[in-house]
Amino acid sequence: MLLSKKTPSKSDEFMSDTLGSSKAERVRSFFLYVLMLSIPFSIAGDDFAIIGLYLVTIFLLITKKEEWISLKIQYGVIILFLGALVATIASAEPLSGFKYFRAFWRYGLPFLVFLALRKRQIHPYLRVLAIVSIIIAIYACIQSFTGMDFLRSENLQGSYRPYGKLWNAVGAFSHHLTYGGVSLVLFTLFAPAVFETTLKRSDRLLYAFGALCNLTGLVLTLGRSVWLGAIAAIVVMALITLQKKSLIIILILVSIGFGAYSLVDPGIKKQFFQNSTIGNRIESITSMQANRDRLMMWQAAVNMIKDNPILGLGPENDSMKQPYYDKLSKEKNHRFQHPASVGVHNIYLQTWVDFGLIGIIGYLFWWLVLLFAVIKAIKSKLPNVNGSNAWLTGLFGGFIGIMVAGVFENNFRDGEVQTVIFTAMGLAMALIHQKRCATQPPPVRR
Repeated sequence: MLLSKKTPSKSDEFMSDTLGSSKAERVRSFFLYVLMLSIPFSIAGDDFAIIGLYLVTIFLLITKKEEWISLKIQYGVIILFLGALVATIASAEPLSGFKYFRAFWRYGLPFLVFLALRKRQIHPYLRVLAIVSIIIAIYACIQSFTGMDFLRSENLQGSYRPYGKLWNAVGAFSHHLTYGGVSLVLFTLFAPAVFETTLKRSDRLLYAFGALCNLTGLVLTLGRSVWLGAIAAIVVMALITLQKKSLIIILILVSIGFGAYSLVDPGIKKQFFQNSTIGNRIESITSMQANRDRLMMWQAAVNMIKDNPILGLGPENDSMKQPYYDKLSKEKNHRFQHPASVGVHNIYLQTWVDFGLIGIIGYLFWWLVLLFAVIKAIKSKLPNVNGSNAWLTGLFGGFIGIMVAGVFENNFRDGEVQTVIFTAMGLAMALIHQKRCATQPPPVRR
């Protein structure tokens, strides 16, 4: 179970009618809105909101107007942190490693969001998130087709070159994979809500447009890792949502499509992949030459793990990692595009290299416990509170998508992507809690 088996107390009464009466709760709601406004485009806004949520939640806990609820994913966070601590202390340059620990300050966000949302209606916040993400997605599409970029500096604009007739869509961020990671989670979050009949038609239309815009922006990032993540997410959501008969029909249609594709003239297919920007990027997914640099980085990471399987090398310890790159470069006659400080473009290998065996166990435990709890809640007979099953299906798809994309990048370490992942985790926990509380008899009023 994601949540403890503790029976909800009186303070846990779902959607308490006294929730909005507290001034501190109104302030917490304000910071939730700031977080939703900022997720699609502003790391500064994200950080402001997170700091505010920390301060308000700590105040509520101290004044006993909030109570901590034990969640099993917290043990994954603790194990990951311990792995990082042990790896840093044992590393050749522990002082450099401790500099990384400032990045852990966001790791409390899933619990802050959970505590803030567990007794609230989520729709007002998600509507705001959908509207802002739509605006940014439209802007990203304009970027991709025209190359115009009004929000970033001239130096950042110059760092991107067009692929054929398209540019990488980056939204308001500085890297296309940052925007890709954020839009991946938002697309999967909104998509299943389109089919949730308990929602108002206006909301369903908003979420449909939000899902479409974020998916379009995701495609136009030209990021192959987020493409693969989106495909995995769509497949997972289809398996959860569709009936067996519908799945069989889809499989038949897909098989027919592949059969028809195999009959297309090879010259036409070659022309598409060589002359089309999207086609060129698709072809590069399976190209050994196009992925040689990433494969070499993975090999360097594997060599690091072989030499340091238990403790790893510690975070920010680039002076110990770079020799592995240099050795491979000499042996394979390969010139790396990025130094070791950029990372190995695989979050699982990166976590093992930086935090050792304890760290990777904690990271995987965190994810697996979360995924198990979400799918269990979807498949259970618990009531579908305010369309919670649709939201949980989208969140599950997003988590799977991010995990698949993480095989090819260090997305979990990206501050903006990390914020949307942690917010989604907190939202998932809050929805599960609401479903469970809805099955509890109401407290006796005296």
